[in-house]
Amino acid sequence: MGGLSKGVLILLAVGVVGGQIFSALDTRPSTKIASNESASSEAAFLESMDNGVDPTDILEPTAAGKTLNSACEAGYIVGDLNDNRFSEISYASIDREGITYIQVSRYSPSYLIQEQDQIVTATEVDEIPDSIRRQLQRDIIEPDRCNNLDLYLSKIKTAE
Repeated sequence: MGGLSKGVLILLAVGVVGGQIFSALDTRPSTKIASNESASSEAAFLESMDNGVDPTDILEPTAAGKTLNSACEAGYIVGDLNDNRFSEISYASIDREGITYIQVSRYSPSYLIQEQDQIVTATEVDEIPDSIRRQLQRDIIEPDRCNNLDLYLSKIKTAE
């Protein structure tokens, strides 16, 4: 009986470690910046803001909102970690007939859609058309084919 218990514990440990590895492969690589460099760039940013500089002139663009480019986009979902379970996870998206289809995660895919009235929100759906699913799968595997942009989502709704 002791051998069976050990076997179950080993399988459980392998499952947990394996899940963590696949999860880590999908998340944004951490970028470590020296704290004084980070503090000085933040101070410079705040000083610029105090001087009336438009933040869109300083910050990198995100994929929030609709674009006119019909190419795919790929990068990472950004947003509040408390309100967005997909934050810091890779994505690929394409626009078709006024709807943006988004695949979140290469290894454990979830699908979102953004309709024209949704700019910083998306709706989680169970299924998307097969042709779009295949294209998103290809695009998330080869993100260099796409425009590289982070996608800001403030809220993820569930399909009704």
